[in-house]
Amino acid sequence: MNPILLDFPTEFETDRLLIRMPLPGDGAVTCESINASLKELQPWMPFAQKEQSVEETEVVIRQGYVNFLNRSDLRLLVFKKDTGEFVASSGLHRINWDVPKFEIGYWIDTRYCGQGI
Repeated sequence: MNPILLDFPTEFETDRLLIRMPLPGDGAVTCESINASLKELQPWMPFAQKEQSVEETEVVIRQGYVNFLNRSDLRLLVFKKDTGEFVASSGLHRINWDVPKFEIGYWIDTRYCGQGI
């Protein structure tokens, strides 16, 4: 089966969070969050080895949008439902639909760590 034909929710909610696919325009909030968390992200995330620009991050977000649509990578952005604040990025990566298998990845904005998000 072609993965594009697989139904996967584009967003879902918990009591406190909205979790959704990346959309064009999400680069600015994602960039700000990455840069605020660089020290904590650097040991684990290759993309966090230098401060990001909004343009660089917007390119990554738009690629994530395309990848989500073609089901090659299912990145998800996490927002606080009550305020709309961006708090984390997660997703299903390195997908092999033939098996099926994937890797779960995530990072949380340092400013929201320890809050049960």
